[in-house]
Amino acid sequence: MHCWIALQIAITTEPGPLLDEAALQRTVASLALGFTPRVALVDEAVLLDVTGSLRLFGGLARLMQLLEQRIALFFESNRAAAIVQRAQGATSLIALGRLRHAAGKPGQGRTRVADLPMHTLTAARPHLGVLERIGCRTWDDLLRLPRDGVARRFGAELLEALDRARGSLPDNHDWLVLPEHFEEKIELNALVTHGPALMAGAERLLASLHAWLLGRQSGICALKLTWHLDKRRDVAPTGEMEVRTAQPGQDLRHVTRLIAEHLAQQQLPAPVHSLSLRSLVTEPLVDAAATTSLLLEARQQGDSAVELIERLSARLGPAQVQAWQPCADHRPEQMQRWVSAQGAIQLIAGGARQTRARGQKGLKKVEEREARVDALYPTWLLPEPLRLAAVGDSPVYQGPLLRLAGPQRLEASGWLMTGEAAGVRSKPAAIRDYFIYRSQQAGLLWIFSERLPVPQPAHTQRRAWYLHGFFA
Repeated sequence: MHCWIALQIAITTEPGPLLDEAALQRTVASLALGFTPRVALVDEAVLLDVTGSLRLFGGLARLMQLLEQRIALFFESNRAAAIVQRAQGATSLIALGRLRHAAGKPGQGRTRVADLPMHTLTAARPHLGVLERIGCRTWDDLLRLPRDGVARRFGAELLEALDRARGSLPDNHDWLVLPEHFEEKIELNALVTHGPALMAGAERLLASLHAWLLGRQSGICALKLTWHLDKRRDVAPTGEMEVRTAQPGQDLRHVTRLIAEHLAQQQLPAPVHSLSLRSLVTEPLVDAAATTSLLLEARQQGDSAVELIERLSARLGPAQVQAWQPCADHRPEQMQRWVSAQGAIQLIAGGARQTRARGQKGLKKVEEREARVDALYPTWLLPEPLRLAAVGDSPVYQGPLLRLAGPQRLEASGWLMTGEAAGVRSKPAAIRDYFIYRSQQAGLLWIFSERLPVPQPAHTQRRAWYLHGFFA
């Protein structure tokens, strides 16, 4: 047996609705696509054919509970309150008729089909006056009339609607299909001359983007916000900004904060009359937990480290927030470099996604081998190696030291130290043997001994010890 659901949403938040009526209807339809692909926009309602989805979601009651939770949490995340009206029926016209009847008389969502008033049938609305005068006030009254007479007096459209309502004819709706890329433009209520004031319009666009992502079961990685300037000024017609995140997401609260940080620093050369938003990069979220990220048990509390870095980079500038990046160099001083933290995390996240997509075998073993090698290197390096005293042929630092590992020999034709920028080499050639020592006062130390490769006199062959780094 077929099962249809009719939905109608009304926003009760003051002041002013987050979305207009048409955008609100499209938003609810996009949310409904997460439960069934057969969604249609009919008049003032959203119709869902959930016949093939009941078993997947555990029955009609469970499906309706999950759908209402998703709608409520969507509007809650966008700081809006909404009233959900719904009705159910064996056909789309029955569900729509019951929804309209319940809107006029609350509590009538389970009215018998024969008792539904004529005004709840769309095809009968042009003929309500005549139907009222001949005593047809319900669907059952109309069904008792001769079909030939109804067709001659009211047209075949009314009879076809009655047949579809009874299930004699199939429903012929245009099913909603979301576009591959999100793009929407809105007109602002007034001209805007300051960047931060654009945030009100941007939030309306982000609400539509949020619903589109939920319907597509995708996460946003990059988007573009464009503002259209007054053409009467001698300036460029548009301005734009791109926002990129290291991790794809459906919950746009983090993206909203990033846009707010950028707009707070934006200087507008002319008044803005409209805004447009376009998705640049999206990624399907195949993880079931990720596609239902709006559920309370799956929502993350607080910002992650990646989100904090992106917010600070937007506020202070990418050059002010840096992170170290490993380099393919055997010299300890050159094993890492400082780069923009935002660019680094995006590069790492992109590499991780490619690795997961390729499904490389043996990746775990490679990571374990690299972890064992990295364990030989300290957490912090001193700006300049510190010359240590020696007792016999052993170094001393705040007391005697205990050797734990080594030697690890590193050779180079020349070591570039602090004078690298000026092109100064510390020594023409060097051989270093690195050791890990334990100090009771200072913890784990990274110490090397240095010898010149050229043979030296016997009385000068004692090792010179240097402290180069500390382990955490």
